[in-house]
Formats: sequence, C-alpha cells, structure tokens
Amino acid sequence: MLLVLASIAIMVMYVEAMAFPSLEKVMASYGLQYPSDLPLASWIITIYLLVGAVAIPVFGKLGDIYGKKKMLTIAMLIYSIAVTMTGFSRDISDSFYVLLAARAFQGLGMSMFPLAFSLIRDEFPVERIAVAQGVISAMFGVGTAVGFVIGGFVVDKWGWQWTYHTIIPFAFAATAFVAFKIRESPIRLESKVDYVGASFLALVLMSFLVAVTEGNERGWTDPVILSLFAISVVALIGFVVRQTDTIYPLVRPSLMKVRDIAITNTVAFFIGFGLFGAQSVIALMAQFKFNLDPLHTGILMLPVSIISLILGPTVGLLVKRRGPKWPMVAGMLIPIIGFMYLYFFHETQTDLVVGLTIMGGGMSFAMVGSINMIIISTPQRETAISSAMNMVIRTSGGVVGPAVATVILSAYKDPVYNPVTHELLGFISNETAYHYVFLMSAIVMAFAALMAIFLTDKRALGEGKGFAVRSFGNGKEPKL
Repeated sequence: MLLVLASIAIMVMYVEAMAFPSLEKVMASYGLQYPSDLPLASWIITIYLLVGAVAIPVFGKLGDIYGKKKMLTIAMLIYSIAVTMTGFSRDISDSFYVLLAARAFQGLGMSMFPLAFSLIRDEFPVERIAVAQGVISAMFGVGTAVGFVIGGFVVDKWGWQWTYHTIIPFAFAATAFVAFKIRESPIRLESKVDYVGASFLALVLMSFLVAVTEGNERGWTDPVILSLFAISVVALIGFVVRQTDTIYPLVRPSLMKVRDIAITNTVAFFIGFGLFGAQSVIALMAQFKFNLDPLHTGILMLPVSIISLILGPTVGLLVKRRGPKWPMVAGMLIPIIGFMYLYFFHETQTDLVVGLTIMGGGMSFAMVGSINMIIISTPQRETAISSAMNMVIRTSGGVVGPAVATVILSAYKDPVYNPVTHELLGFISNETAYHYVFLMSAIVMAFAALMAIFLTDKRALGEGKGFAVRSFGNGKEPKL
C-alpha cells in the first residue's frame, strides 16, 4: 500500500515538475509569442492549481463520508483520463484553450494527496504512521527530480506532449492497483456534503487566486483585480456564516479553531509563500541568468531530491519518537539559512545548488512535521477534510508567494541592449530584486517558526496516545 501511495507522489510530481520549464515549447507549438504571451501560457500552471484548490476540500469531505479509498480511486481515474487528454490536446485541436481545459480537469486529481495521507492514518499501525508520511513526502522530491531530469530529456528529445504520454500507463496501472488491492477504510463520518458552503469556498479561492495571479499583469489597482479581491472577502464571510448555520458544514468551525490545527494551517500558508516564492525566482534565474534548458535545470535540482529522499523517512522516525512540533520548527529555521545564503551568494550555479539543498532539507522537516501535526490533532473521522484544508491553505501560499516575488522582480529591472546595434532588447531583473525576494522569504519563514513554537509538544505519536478523538460542538453540529 505504501509503495503505491508513494508512486502517486512520484507520478504527479514528474508531470508537474516539467510544467514551467516546458512553457516555451508549449507556446511555440501553439504559435504563442514569448515573452508577450507568457501571462496566457502561465495559466497552464495556474488553472491546475486553481481547480485543485477548489476540488481538494470537496473530495476530502466525500472521502470522510463515503470512504477514502473510493474517492482516491475516483480522483486517480480522473487524473489518468485528464493526463491522457492533456497529452493529446494538441492533436485534438489547435486551440490553446483545449489544453487549458484538459489541465483544469487534471487539477481535480490534486485531491489524491489528502485522501492518501488520511488513508494511511486509518490503515497503518500507529507506530508506523509518521515514517509512512515521511516516505511519501520524500517521494515529492524524487518525483521532482525525475520530472526535471528524465522529463527534461523527454521534452528536449520528443516534445512536451511526451511528458504526459509517458505517464499514462503508470497512471492507469496505479489506479487499478488502488481499486483492487488496497483495503477500504472502515472509518466513516455521518454527514452530508454542504454544496452551498463548497460553492462559497470555491468563489473565495477562485476570485482570490485569480486576482493574485493576474494582479501584476493588469495592475493591482485595476478595477477587475480590486473587484475580485472584494468578491473573495464577501464570499469568505458568506462561507463562515454558512458553516456556523448549517447542520452539516463542509468544515466544522470548531475543528478549525483547535489551536494546533489553526496554527499549523497558518504556518502552512507561510511555508507555501516562502518556499515557492524563492523557488520561482531560482527557476527564473536558472532559465534566464544561466541559460539552462529543462534537462540541465533538472540536474541543478537533483541534490534537492536526494536530500529529500534521505530526510523524509528520517524525519518520520524523529516525529514518531519526539512528536511533530520541533521538526516543524526546524522546518522553518533551516530554509532561513538557505535563503540568507542565496541573499549573499547567487552568482554561480553551485551557489543555487547549495541554497536549494538547504531549502530542500528544511522542506522535508516542515512537510512531514505539519501533516503529522494535523493528523494527530484531528478526530479520525474528519482526517481527510482537515488534511485537505491544510493542503488548500499551503497551495494558496504557494500561489501568493510567487506572485509577490514577481512584483518585486518587476519593480527592479535593468535594460538589456544589443551589444552591436545598441537596440533595447528588453529588461531583466537585477541583483536588488533577488536580494529582496530571498530576504522576504527568510522573514516569512522566521515568522512561521515563531508561530510554530506555540504548538503543543505532542510526543505520544509512537505510543498511540496522540489520536484521541476530541469532542467539539457548537450546539448545532451532529455528534461524531
């Protein structure tokens, strides 16, 4: 079971790791101009994250109600079909929007991860849960390495479509294995899906993430952007009111008020903000400052994946013995060292490797610690929806961070001229921009570390004492 769940992480990250580096080739195949059409092309990534953020909590709730294995199988089947559609989208139509539609459909598959994490909690012996979570977290790094190195070779050799073609048989095989070989969890939540609340949440996420994504291109004072932010605020108020008034809320307000869950979710946002903000800049530096193609960018990222592979299970053992709090704190502090190293040293590819490796080590601590903190702080019947909300919040941070980094990069640019004709070729971000982005990420992670210190020091994970189902209620909610 652990093997197939880990393979899901490798499979998805293999595909997604190549989404950004292959943008130029995708644009060329559809006749889009670089860099003028880059904002449109970047929706290949944005629409996947956007749909995923909306789908994750709904699938998580459905998993708690109808069975996590059942919903995991459905999510994997959707992802497998969507990957097939994406790979053949250029053959289906010359329209770039067909590709975007396939990628949007593919985003539904992001709900696989919280379902897999919660299934481990239900099916694994208590003493093996933390290590299992560590193994799966490590596979994210492995999948990224496979995607960059092997995927980079595939893209350069056969084209971007083959990034998707090569994963199709593995996706369907993994889906079949989950459907026929993995046992269903007996844990159920007697509830119903609050589709009204889900609609409010979808409107919150869609309006907010679109505003953040498009704000730098359209301008932050653009009426459309301001309207989207206003809609997200109104929808958030509607979502909160709905959750307090309905008998079957999508997410029980009392659950999200649990101190350790609330702090972990807030920290998750800053993890996504800081780490993905810095990584987006490093990816741009590799492409534009060092002129690396997808394959060599993957080689640059390889040490990160190796350290993640080593540290994932190791941190799992540490969490098992000492609890998740201090690994989480370490997961905030270690990346700060990497950010500050890159603040002072980023002139060579070796500098990027050193900074990335330190960041990758910190990410292993942060990811394994945070998912285990959520698991041991959540009643077992609501593990999927709680894990899903944590992933949604981290994903939101992962969208906001790169958006803010882009604002900084756009604010500090130097002109680039043709050395012969002295014609202005364009603008490129300067050293001041890089300094500010890395400093911003360090400050964000320092704040997250300060918050993580206030988590409960739960050290009973390996003894089975950390899984007591607490009693929550607001007088309107059904008893578990």
